[in-house]
Amino acid sequence: MNAPEVIIIGAGLAGCSVAWHLAGHARILLLEQGAQPGAEASAQNAGMVRRLGEDPYERALAIRTAAFLDDPHEDWADLQPSRVVGAVLGLAHDPAHLHDAVAHLRARGVTVEALKTPATVAPALVGSPLQQIWAVPDERVASAHELVTGFLRGARGRGARLRLNAPVRRLLAEGGRVHGVELVDGERISAERVVLAAGAWSGPLACAVGLRRPLVPLRRTLLMTGAHFSATPTHPWCWIDDEGVYVRPEGEGWLISGCDEAVDPPPAAPGSTGPVAPLNRALAMDKIERLFPALASARPTGGWTGLRTFAPDRRPILGADPELDGLWWAAGLGGYGVTCSYAVGEAVASWMRGQTLDWLDPAGVSPGRRFLSRWPIRPTGQLHRPRLIPAY
Repeated sequence: MNAPEVIIIGAGLAGCSVAWHLAGHARILLLEQGAQPGAEASAQNAGMVRRLGEDPYERALAIRTAAFLDDPHEDWADLQPSRVVGAVLGLAHDPAHLHDAVAHLRARGVTVEALKTPATVAPALVGSPLQQIWAVPDERVASAHELVTGFLRGARGRGARLRLNAPVRRLLAEGGRVHGVELVDGERISAERVVLAAGAWSGPLACAVGLRRPLVPLRRTLLMTGAHFSATPTHPWCWIDDEGVYVRPEGEGWLISGCDEAVDPPPAAPGSTGPVAPLNRALAMDKIERLFPALASARPTGGWTGLRTFAPDRRPILGADPELDGLWWAAGLGGYGVTCSYAVGEAVASWMRGQTLDWLDPAGVSPGRRFLSRWPIRPTGQLHRPRLIPAY
């Protein structure tokens, strides 16, 4: 069997997307530390495709991914990677917080409407004390599992290989160039290029070869409620951005998050999902009572926590590392793995093939860009209550 030209570490949304876009142009080996692909941050994603975000680079990636989801490739012919449900984004304190994002989306032809009375569009918002409400009627909910399934199907159909239960111990580098990886069991695999798409594990792997790329894993809580009369399949997902709380119908109940953030290093082995802390459950339900009074009678029946990995500017780290030849990045997607998945793979694979893109500037997402030494996280999810932490 021919040796790989490209090793991709991590078979989540980012790694599988890079493999899908690059397959057929290079011999690819995908290495996944766990027993199945897409089981870490990708599986913990709430599945909301959100284009109305704070960062312009994130929006560019989201717009590109949403366009793909409108008409996915034949590799998803028997799957349903997403469905249109619409979205409503509200602001409880600062009505101007998303005005630049609204202008950006409208300039790109995305319908964004200002709502005065949300009850007819989103009954969950009846009685909510909001200063501004934006509706994006063609927004989607996506399935991370089905996206990963399609990416892998296409990549493997064009010759890419996947190895499960293959955790990487370290990158192999010499003379300013990466030349492969060493697995935990001691096996060494050579390759001309290595892509770090390992989510929370990407930063430590780079740090071991002397690269300081500030990627911080933040743990967030999601709750599931029991059946509630307001949870219908066609109800849009709703996000109150400056307070940090969202709700999305899931089955007969609601998926809820208070958008809490806590720094939490990844475990040594696979399995980053964790239990719900009582304090974070209480935080989310307090926000529901104050900001979604129509859902106050919904009661949590379960939930989980997961890791979302950010750079200090909350923008992905994509492309070639300027300090180590042959090392490439597809990391730092935060909570936007589903939202940006297709475009992340397209961008990284295009740059690896020497192509340029007219919709994304590589300098803005470069691993070598300047980062703040301290940056704000949002322990309670609220924009007006940040806490500064060291980035390194």
